[in-house]
Amino acid sequence: MRDEPYRWIEAIQDRQDYIEDQLRPGSPVVGITYNEGMMLLTISKGQRKIFEVHDRIALSAIGHPADIERLRMLVTDTASVQGFQNATEDINLHRLTNYTLAPAFKQAFESIVGEAYIIKMLLAELGSTSERNQFTGINFDGIVRTNATFAVIGGTGAIETGMQNYLAAAQTDTDRDLTAALRLGLETWAVGKELSSRESDETESEDTELDTTQMYEVIDTAREEGEIEGGVLEAAQQGASKFRLLTAQEIEAALK
Repeated sequence: MRDEPYRWIEAIQDRQDYIEDQLRPGSPVVGITYNEGMMLLTISKGQRKIFEVHDRIALSAIGHPADIERLRMLVTDTASVQGFQNATEDINLHRLTNYTLAPAFKQAFESIVGEAYIIKMLLAELGSTSERNQFTGINFDGIVRTNATFAVIGGTGAIETGMQNYLAAAQTDTDRDLTAALRLGLETWAVGKELSSRESDETESEDTELDTTQMYEVIDTAREEGEIEGGVLEAAQQGASKFRLLTAQEIEAALK
C-alpha cells in the first residue's frame, strides 16, 4: 500500500478516526504537581488504571484493557531489565518513552495490515528536585508530549484541549497541598468527561465551560458506577519507591 501513497494516507486517517471513536468514551486521566510531589488521577470502573513502573515513575492510560496491560508490562519489564543490567539511576522516563514505548506505538499505528494499539498513555517521573519533575503523554500514533507541571489524556484532541485550558487557567497559584490538587484534578477530569459525552461536532464548536456545581454533579454521577483512583509520587515517601495509591480518607477529604 505504501506504493500508492494516497491509499496509505487514507487508510491512516481511517485508522485514526476509528481509534478516536473507541477512545472517546474512556475516562480521562489528569496529571498534576503539588507541594509534596506529583499525582495521577482518574475515575475507574472496576479495573485499576494507575500503576507504578519503577521507584520514581508511574503510569496511567485510557484504551482497550488488553492493550493497556500489554504495554504496561512492556515498560515495567524494560525498566526492571535496565535496572538489573546497569543501575537504577539509568532508568528514566525519557529513555523508556522514546526508546521503548513511542516506537512500539508508532509501528503498530502505521502498520496498516496489523492491529493498532487502542491506547493513550500518561506517565509521571518524580525528579530529584521539583524542577526535574516530568509528565509525558504518548498518543496512539507514537507522538510524545512532555510538561513539567501538568498533563492530561482524553479520547480526542478537543477533549484534551478543554482540560488543558482549565488547568492552565488554574496555574496562577502553584502552591497547593494534596487536597487542593485532588480538587483541581477532579474538576479537570469533569471537564474532560463532559466533553467526551458530547457528539464530535458539539465538542469542537460549543462553549464547554462548567461551573463548580456542574463539575461535581458530573463527578457524583461517575461515582455511581466507578470510583476515584489516584496515585502519587512523593519525595518524602520512605524507601526507594516513591509511589503510593491515595487512601479513601484522602479522597473523601477533597470532596467535602
